[in-house]
Amino acid sequence: MELLGGIQGMQHAIQTPVGDPAFGTRVSHAVAQLKEAFAVHVEETEGPSGLYAEVLDDAPRLAPYLSTLVGDHRSVWNALDELEGRLSGRHPAEAVRRDADRLIREVWQHRQRGADLLHEAYETDLGGET
Repeated sequence: MELLGGIQGMQHAIQTPVGDPAFGTRVSHAVAQLKEAFAVHVEETEGPSGLYAEVLDDAPRLAPYLSTLVGDHRSVWNALDELEGRLSGRHPAEAVRRDADRLIREVWQHRQRGADLLHEAYETDLGGET
């Protein structure tokens, strides 16, 4: 599953009414799928031959932005782990929904920052940077 699919799955799961007995199961399943998709995303971007290494080679001026994206990864992992913990505990469903919604926004923002970085690296002409 791609990251976009994981996000959409989470969005769909939290639309389940909180009083529905399937709410917790659906959100738990969505968290597991998002974690799997996010793990693939991190490997594809942070890995030794990943996207961030390529961007760093092509546009070294963007190194600080890459560090921000790596920090995003840690933050999203923490949020995923927290949400997973809340699901296994006795937290109110509405609080779980708010946390999941916050996580979704965080992942969307991360994706946008990544898209902005790629645009800056490959679409912006700085007059001969190598």
